[in-house]
Amino acid sequence: MQQQNNNQQNNNEIIENLYDEIKSSGYNLEEIVSGDVRPSEEIKEKINKLVSLDPNFYSNLLSKLVSEEFDEELAKKLWFEILEHKYRISEKLGRNVGIRVATLDYLENIKKIIKTPKIIEEEEFIKTLKLATKDPLTGLYNRRYMFDYMRQLIRKKQNFSLAFLDLDGFKKYNDKEGHQAGDIILQEFAAFLKLNFNDEDKYLAGRYGGDEFILCLVNIDKRTAQDILDKFRQEIQKQFSEIKITVSIGVCEFNSDPEKSDVKDFDELIEKADELLYRVKEFGGNKVFRLRTIHFYYYPENNYTPKEVAVVGDFNNWDRKKGQMVFDPQQKLWYRKMLIKPGVYKYKFLIDTNIWVADKNAKFFADDGFGGKCSVITVAER
Repeated sequence: MQQQNNNQQNNNEIIENLYDEIKSSGYNLEEIVSGDVRPSEEIKEKINKLVSLDPNFYSNLLSKLVSEEFDEELAKKLWFEILEHKYRISEKLGRNVGIRVATLDYLENIKKIIKTPKIIEEEEFIKTLKLATKDPLTGLYNRRYMFDYMRQLIRKKQNFSLAFLDLDGFKKYNDKEGHQAGDIILQEFAAFLKLNFNDEDKYLAGRYGGDEFILCLVNIDKRTAQDILDKFRQEIQKQFSEIKITVSIGVCEFNSDPEKSDVKDFDELIEKADELLYRVKEFGGNKVFRLRTIHFYYYPENNYTPKEVAVVGDFNNWDRKKGQMVFDPQQKLWYRKMLIKPGVYKYKFLIDTNIWVADKNAKFFADDGFGGKCSVITVAER
């Protein structure tokens, strides 16, 4: 993987040079790709090479034209729709409508997905590209690069865990000591992150924004990741003890085997890791949380055969559909496996949509507020 990252860095340099060379030749890239101008054969070759090397070619095009970020797959689809729109309105008007006009009209008036478009100047665009992979303050990979990297892992069905890390007490320190002092803390934390996770065959670290960071742990399941990150958390607590800064961490796992994975796709991965991070915050911070696998079982009573059973509670907002259980005819019971964040939850079984029953096998119970009782489950950190 180290070789892979080195190759990626070399590609990034080639890509930046190609953008520079096309710009210095006096051409606008978007005008060439849209057919507004005819470049020399040499420039054509450079553009073909750029398209083959740059995994964000079309998203970069649209970013330059309207200052909006799009996923590359969507950007490519939109780009060819824009070209079709451009040719259609040019034909109706009897003159060529430039790509910028066509892009703004299509995205703002037809698709209605942008509201305040801004065209980026060429110099600013090139500068942005050169900073496209690294966060300028910490030197870590930036959010966009990390997200692209993880999307590639998912496409390749590569197993990994994602950790969101947030500094406890940073805002208070930053407000008291000032932004320059705060920036130094962010740089020091990033340095510890790189020092502890410096093997890019296993780890890739990035800055999400503000005092929030990302760590991708390749081929490492969430339980192992939790253990690794808890040691890192303890080290941070020692290193920053004088200024009372600690770190909260939420860990989520993507696995190519759906039965072992916490999530279905990239968007859910980000959502769940973020939820876990803020659950840690709710518990006072300075912890590492992961989703726990909890099994629920309901044994039919009084010779009654239910048509439907659901386990509902605080963990799924008492939503029957989210808690529907499956009947096992051999064991003659209903069961459901759930991924739940650490915490204490009230719950009940809902039989045939209108009969509420507490789980008799639960260790603890509480008043349900209606004269009955709820079962209570404690989902531990580990």
